[in-house]
Amino acid sequence: MYFLIYFMRLINLSQDKNSQNYYFSNTLIKEIESNLNKKKKVIIYLNKRGSYSSLLCNSCQHLYECPQCDVSLNVHNISQKLVCHLCWYEENLFSRCKQCNSEDLQKIWIWTQQAEEFLKHYFQWKNYNIFRFDTDVVKNKTEKSLALQNLENADIIIGTKMITTWFDFRNIGLIGVLLLEQELQIPWYDTKERVFGNIKQLLWRGSRLWETTDVIIQSFIPENEIVQHLAFHNYKDFFIHTLEERKLFNYPPFCEMVELEYRHSDRQKSFEFTKKLADKLKKLSIDQNIEIILNEKSFKRNNSYFFKIIIKGDNLHEFLKNIKSEIMRNSGLSVIFHS
Repeated sequence: MYFLIYFMRLINLSQDKNSQNYYFSNTLIKEIESNLNKKKKVIIYLNKRGSYSSLLCNSCQHLYECPQCDVSLNVHNISQKLVCHLCWYEENLFSRCKQCNSEDLQKIWIWTQQAEEFLKHYFQWKNYNIFRFDTDVVKNKTEKSLALQNLENADIIIGTKMITTWFDFRNIGLIGVLLLEQELQIPWYDTKERVFGNIKQLLWRGSRLWETTDVIIQSFIPENEIVQHLAFHNYKDFFIHTLEERKLFNYPPFCEMVELEYRHSDRQKSFEFTKKLADKLKKLSIDQNIEIILNEKSFKRNNSYFFKIIIKGDNLHEFLKNIKSEIMRNSGLSVIFHS
């Protein structure tokens, strides 16, 4: 039987800044060096999904969230918009904080390659083996087999969610979470529960066979209630807070929810089909307590364009029988239930 044995610290990145990289605190750098000197391995964890940054006020520590979904708004530099990737609420990007009127606004986002480059540069005179473990490096079974060998020999492992499951590491002295709130910007209603699970799995990677592991979690908003719950594994309060949010924004378990996702190689055809289907559903939902949300912004994956419809209400299995023919004859239409 394994027991978690770790010492947790939560670092305020606004106060503990390293001059060479904004996302590595002096405390984290010092502990990395200390563990490497003791021949201990180090895991650096971050979530690199998405290509947009969140907006944070450095003065009052306010992280801008969607007023309709309670997930972080993402900065779109080209359009100069703040956009929710869940309901597609958007507003114009601003130069002063709406909470305190400060101009000290910061876009925050770091990815695994950036972390790898910094650590290789910082330790360039040392013969440390630094290995990045993410989907860019591990794309197939052959690469996974080689990656497992590299993990065994690595002094510093930089990883995303892939690193939190399936792997039993030995001699882990330190786990560093670079930017906890970066995971919280993933646009979905159960993001906070997923982050909680990821952090718990991450802790299990270090505390094996009665080994003691130091854990450093970094954040620009350490006083944030959710960050506190996540960092110190306060599951009871976290559960109560999350349940209250789900009730407020009408998410499962307080309703049923379905995603209808349509893909096509032609963007216009993909949109036209999805729009037509959404209009049909809206007509069918009249006088019913059912909400139909059409996402009119596509995303592209594997040369296909995806559009999404979100349906919230009760007894949605019966409701979707009205479009059974569309579901059956269109291989590009997928249905995902949440309850």
